[in-house]
Amino acid sequence: MKHIFLLLLFITWSFGAWSQDTLVRKVVNRSFRIDDHSVVKDSTGKQLTYKQWSNLMRTRQYVLLPENMEDTKTAFILSRKDEREVRYIKPNTTPTDRAPANIPKQLSAEEAKEQYMASLPKPYESAYFNTGEVMEPFSTHDINGNKIKLKDLRGKVVVLNFWFIGCPACMQEIPELNKLVDDYKDNANVVFLAIALDDRYDLKKFLKQTEFKYDIIDDGRYIAAGYKIGLYPTSVILNKEGKVAFHTVGFAVNSPYWMRKTINEGLK
Repeated sequence: MKHIFLLLLFITWSFGAWSQDTLVRKVVNRSFRIDDHSVVKDSTGKQLTYKQWSNLMRTRQYVLLPENMEDTKTAFILSRKDEREVRYIKPNTTPTDRAPANIPKQLSAEEAKEQYMASLPKPYESAYFNTGEVMEPFSTHDINGNKIKLKDLRGKVVVLNFWFIGCPACMQEIPELNKLVDDYKDNANVVFLAIALDDRYDLKKFLKQTEFKYDIIDDGRYIAAGYKIGLYPTSVILNKEGKVAFHTVGFAVNSPYWMRKTINEGLK
């Protein structure tokens, strides 16, 4: 499947710039695509083969960052996730005998992570959907033969993921998507569906080694083709009215943050 471009949202960024003439803020999107012909280097500058860097990406311990943010055909640097951690502090507004006022107070790990995710640009939107539109419904069966009709899920928040086994970014996001399922496992008003391009046999073999907690739909090529999806993974969240509330392509480090935020808003 090397002919399918894999858009990794770790390497997709949006930058804001103020216009001196109009004082209106402009947003310039930089989109970077990567495939088996892309130049990828390690932190020392050594160029890696496709097999080397794709295998490392599958460990989910690395991210790809563009070497030159102004050049959409730039080379990429493979970095470990722990090299990109950012710590945040907030002022202590409650004076105490032990800690004077205005002394920075360290956030908890969870608070720091939440603040960091909120500070990043919103994940790159896909070109296949429009926020606020009603998603054209489909009817199919999941990998276990259960019938699924999207129209019958009105009144629930529906989280969709389009993916395939040979997609490194798809593999990288699965653990985070599993955490999302765990967060809402007791809420019957949230449904998670993963539409895979692969056939049932390959999927069952894959799922024996890798847990994916979404309800898996096999042979989903025709569904993806119906929405003209060409980049993976693509995620879509529908509100209770069946309208697109969030959609993104690739895997951004803060995608789970925005997905939780969208799900929670949809449940109100």
